[in-house]
Parts: sequence; C-alpha cells; structure tokens
Amino acid sequence: MNLLQTLRSRKYLQRILLSFMPVVAILAAASLFLNAVARDQVLSLHNEADRKLLTQINYNIENMNGIVKDLAVSLYNDEELIALKSGDDYRQSILKIERLNHTVAASPYLHAAVFYNGKQHRFFSSLNHDMDSRRLYEALEAYMTSRPELPKLQLIPLDLDGRNDGIDVFAFLIYDGPSLGSVNNNVLILTVKTGWMLDNLKALNRVAERENDVLFVTDSEGRVLISNDRMLPPGLDIKGDLLKRIGLKGKTLDSFIYTNDDRKYKVTYLSKALNNWQIISLQDYDDVQGSVRQMRWTEIAVTVSVALLAVLLSVFFSMRLYKPIGHLLTLVPPGGRVGPQAKDELSLIAANLTEMLGKLKGLEQERASQLNIAKTYHLRSLIGLSESIDESTFLRIREQYGIDIAYPSPIRLALVQMDDVHRLNAEPGSQTESLLYFAIANIGQELLGRSCACEAADMKSGHLVFIVSGSENALETLEESCRELQKMIQSYYRITFTVTLSEIIPDYLRLTQHYNLAIRHANYRMIFGKGALLVPERIRMNEENQSFRIPQELERRLTEGLKSGGPEETEQAISNWIALLRKFSFENMFSALLHLAVTLSNTLGEMNHHNLNPVSINLQAINRRILEKETLEEIEAVLMEVVHEVFEQRQSGRENKNRLLADTVKEIIDKHYADPDLNVQRIADMLKMSSVYLGKVYKEQEGISVVDQINEARLEQARLYLEEQQFTVVEIMEKVGFGNESYFYRLFKRRFGTTPKEYRLKAAIDRST
Repeated sequence: MNLLQTLRSRKYLQRILLSFMPVVAILAAASLFLNAVARDQVLSLHNEADRKLLTQINYNIENMNGIVKDLAVSLYNDEELIALKSGDDYRQSILKIERLNHTVAASPYLHAAVFYNGKQHRFFSSLNHDMDSRRLYEALEAYMTSRPELPKLQLIPLDLDGRNDGIDVFAFLIYDGPSLGSVNNNVLILTVKTGWMLDNLKALNRVAERENDVLFVTDSEGRVLISNDRMLPPGLDIKGDLLKRIGLKGKTLDSFIYTNDDRKYKVTYLSKALNNWQIISLQDYDDVQGSVRQMRWTEIAVTVSVALLAVLLSVFFSMRLYKPIGHLLTLVPPGGRVGPQAKDELSLIAANLTEMLGKLKGLEQERASQLNIAKTYHLRSLIGLSESIDESTFLRIREQYGIDIAYPSPIRLALVQMDDVHRLNAEPGSQTESLLYFAIANIGQELLGRSCACEAADMKSGHLVFIVSGSENALETLEESCRELQKMIQSYYRITFTVTLSEIIPDYLRLTQHYNLAIRHANYRMIFGKGALLVPERIRMNEENQSFRIPQELERRLTEGLKSGGPEETEQAISNWIALLRKFSFENMFSALLHLAVTLSNTLGEMNHHNLNPVSINLQAINRRILEKETLEEIEAVLMEVVHEVFEQRQSGRENKNRLLADTVKEIIDKHYADPDLNVQRIADMLKMSSVYLGKVYKEQEGISVVDQINEARLEQARLYLEEQQFTVVEIMEKVGFGNESYFYRLFKRRFGTTPKEYRLKAAIDRST
C-alpha cells in the first residue's frame, strides 16, 4: 500500500515509466507480429511439404512406369521372345518360357510376365508368381476381350481375384502396331506388384512424419488404386464429391478444407498424374491445427515473456534515471510553500528552488536597499549638515558606503526640479514623481559621471541633487552635460525639468551653504521658464535688483481698464506689470505678484458694489490658480483668462438687459395695440427711459423698429377679424387702433398683397371649398 501511495505521489516517476510503456507495447506488438509471421510460415511450410510429398509420389509412379516400359520393350524385342512370338508349335514355345522366368526373378517389382501368342491363341507365363495360372489367364483374357482398344505402354490396375477388394496388380501391355490386331495379335503383359507403391507411400510418410495421414491414388472414376494402411474416412464420396471439388479448383496441385460427417480434413491433391490418376492426401484438420495451436501458445508465452522482461527493464532503468530526482526530492522541505499544486517532482523542486532563489534575492535586495537607504541618509546629511561632519567621519562614510565623491577636489551641485509636478501627481497614490526622479538619478549619474565623480540624492522636497566632483576644467563643462541630460530625459519620458547649478565649491564643508543658495536660485524658474538651466551668472542681475514697487501709473491703467470695459488697455497693463516683474529679485517679484492679485481683487469688488449686474468671479480660486503656476507666462495666461471672463460677463449682462427690455416692449405692444395713441414715446414714458435709447435697443434686438412692431401687431389682429368676424373694414380698423383709413389700407396691402375686402372675399371662398 505504501509503495502504491509513493508511486502515486511520484508523478515524474510515473511519466518515466509511462515513457517506457510505448517501448513495451512496441516489443509486444513486434513479438506478436513475428510469431504471427512464424505461424503463417509454419502453415506455408506445411502446405509446401504436402505438395512436395505428392509430387514425389507422382515422380516415383512415373519413374516406375518408365522402368517397366524399358523392361517391357527390351523383353518384347528379345531374341528368345521373338521366337516365342513367331512360333507355331506349342512345344517349341514352351522351351522359351525360361526367358520369362529369368526376367521376373531378376526384377523385384514384377509379379509375372505373360505372353499371348495370337497364332496359337495361347498364354505363356513365368512360373514363379503366387497365383493360379489359369485364373491369371482368365483375368487377362477377360480384360483384353472387354475393350476394343487396349492401353499400350502404361500401368493398368487389375483385380485378378474378382472380389472387388482392391487392385491386385498393375498390368503393362506391349504389342505391335498402333492397336492390337493391326499387325498381329501377340501381346506381352507384365504384371507389377502393388506393394512397391504402397511401401513407397509408407516410406514417404515416415520421412515427412505424416504417418497418420491418409494417402491414396484414384483413377478418374474415383476407384482407389492404392492407399497406405490408414482407413479412408467412412462415407467418403470420392467421385461424386471429392473429385468434383478437385475439378472445380482448376489447379493441378493445391489444397483445401473438406468436411465429411462434421469432421474437417485438409485435402492436398495432385491431379492429372500418370494415366490421369489423382494422388490425394487427407489430414485431420485438428492434427494440422495442433502445430498451429502449439505455435499460438508459444507465441503467447514468448510475448508475455518479452513484455514482462521489457516491463522489468523499464522499471529498472526508470529507477536508475529517477534516482537523482529522488535524491533532490529528499532535499525539499516537507512543509515548504510551493504556491500552486506542483505538477510533478521537477516542478516541486523547481518551485522550491525558485522560492529559495527569490528569498535569497529578496535578502540581497533588502541588504542593498538597507545599504542604499543608509547611503542616501549620509548623502542628505552631507548636503544638509556639511559643517557638522569632520574629515575623518566624511572619509569613513565615503569608504564604508562607496560614496563617489572625489576628495580632496572641488565640488559642484546640480539641483533638479521637475516641471508640472502637480500634473504628474494628479492621481491619488501616484508614484510617478518618485519613479521619474529615480530614472533621472540613474541616467544622470551615468551621464555626468563620464568625466567626474557623481552621486545623486533625492531630497524628498520636490527636487533631486547631483554632487559632482573632479577637476575644475571638468566642472566647467557640467552645464553642457546637464543640457544633454535634459534632452535625453525629454526624449525618453516626454517630461522637462529645470536644473540649477551652484558655483564651484572648494571643499565639502560648504556644501550646505551652496545647497541652500541653489534652492533659492531654483525659484527663478518662474522668470526663465520650464526646462531652464539656471547658473549664478544668469540670475545675477535679478539678485542685485533691489526695487520692489509698482509704478502708480501702471496700477491706475489696470483699474481704469477694468472699470471702463477696455480689454486691450487692461491686457496691456497686465503684460507691462509681468514684464516689470521679470527684472525683480524672487522675493520682490513674488510680493509684486501678490500686489497685482490684490489690486485685481479690489477693483472687481468695487465694480460689483456700484454695478446692477455684478461680475461673478471666484477670487480665491484665481489666487489658488496663480500660486499653482510655475512660471510668469502661466500666471500671465491665468490673469488674461480672468480679464476675458470679466468682460464676457459684463457684455453678457448688458445683452441680457437689452433682451429683457425688448421682450417688455413686445409685451406692452401685444396688450395695448388697440390704443390709437400707442407709440414709442408712450412706451418710453411707461418704462421711464429715453425714447431714442429704447428705439435703438429694440432695433438691435429684434431687427425692426418699435413703430413697425406696433403696425405688425395691429395688422395681424385685423387679419383675424376679417377671417373670423363680420365687422366692417372701418370697424376693424378702429378696433385694432388705426385712425386713418387710407393709411390702414396702404399698410394692409403692403403686408398681405391685397386690400382688406379682397382678403375677406378670398378667405370666404377658401372656406366654402
């Protein structure tokens, strides 16, 4: 059970074993195939042996026929026999019989030699045969007289005793001429023993180890001429069934399976042998299949043995191959965390190895991180508190943490501030700023450190500091290297940053002083813009400029421009104010900028206090937007947007007031059009304003004059009266406010293209149709 559980858990071992299984299957299949081929070969050899046996029997019969033929021809032409053939005297013929006796005695095959003298009508035979001569003569005479044509020079089976118990001898006849009597009636008859053929069959069976087979020879009539001592199957129909099947096969030498009384036999035959005889071998089909079955069991045994051997070898080699894996598996801690379920032992080992490597890497990273944290801490301390670090301490931390600062040598600081930081940190939890400073630090150390020693420290105050040390000539070229760094970072990350360079510092003790000065100088990015490279020479004029007051004239032009509604004048005042700020020092510039925002705020507040349509501006939001900007160009753009928004709101408020006035006039006209005294002055008096201003505003809003609007309302009502009421034209004219009939007709025709009466008639016709 433990072995099975172990094997079940060792999946890689299972794979090795399974990889050998195809080899086992191939070996088993090859064994089956080879044994099947061997089995077929055995059957083929068996069939071939049967054919050779029958062919040999046929050859022996033909050979015997040739021997007897030669003997018969020789004896027939012998001088002694010639005298016997031509002799008329019986007594003289008797004297020649001795030649026949010598011939029979010299041959082991001959049964008897018989000569028939046609002149004497008498048989003469050898004397050493084992049967009554009279019976022999009678059998031969009966055979000769029963056939008009006697077979010549061929073996003829004869039943001498007439008991139909088989063939006693084979007779061989020779005579003169093509047929008996064509020349004379003399016939030489040699009778051949059947035993020679029977012994031959038995000998061939013994050689072929086929003693249980039934071998026999039949003539074309199905009569068994000779057979071995095995009994023919009972009920065998040789002529009607067996020979018929042989005839249907159409082959001289072949075999087939024959069933007789529910028993199968393998029949091998040779047809059309000597005298058209059939040589037939009958084998019990079970005996034939016995060897095949033996082969099958041998095949199974061999296959199982090969498969078992292959399995054992597979297990042996699998264990040898698996041994290193098993050894490694013992090194895996049993309770180790592997994560997902391992597919096999290699996956388990790989997962544990990966986990250990990860832990080692984590430890290395943690150690490196701790070292880097300590190094960064000391760099920040060196930058922020350089005066408090003595030379021995400086040299110790420089050596201990591998700080790349040349000593003793001049030093220069490069302070880096990324532009648009508020945009980078727009998403909550964003680490973009830290990652970009990390990238700038790495690339910058490689770039600036080509000719100098360089260290970088992220001060976590919105800027990065490079400490570059080396020869004064190398530090003089630092500006070019910083510009190259700006271009490289912009091409890689699509961001810009401002670099502020300090003056060359003679030793590390004055690092903090120049660092604080660099932070101050970095604020001049507001003047010189994003991506600037600030050096002390570039900002010296701003630093030396001590003025901070804004001219009263410039402030007055700004307030007057806002109040008067002149956008060009206001924008120009703001541009002049910003241009003046560019010359100030940072502190004065910032104060003047705040003064500009306060002036703008106070002016808008004063305008809203005295105006019916106050301007809605969120001054706190404006101040916040100004403080978020990093350059004066951006601040100027914000102020211009505020000015545009103020003037747009003032213009929109004026347009809304005019629209309201036009709608009011139209409403008065719709209500008082029937008043004949309704005119522009009357409406202006109602609204307490100038008629000229009212007419001008209405014309601008509606596109027509107030008088035209009054006439339009009166004519539209007159049209309705003409269509729907039965008032006269004069009555309608008075009802809608017209006092002059000709003026009414003229206006109506101009508006509708016809007179009032014609219009009424046309409307009546349209209604009737």
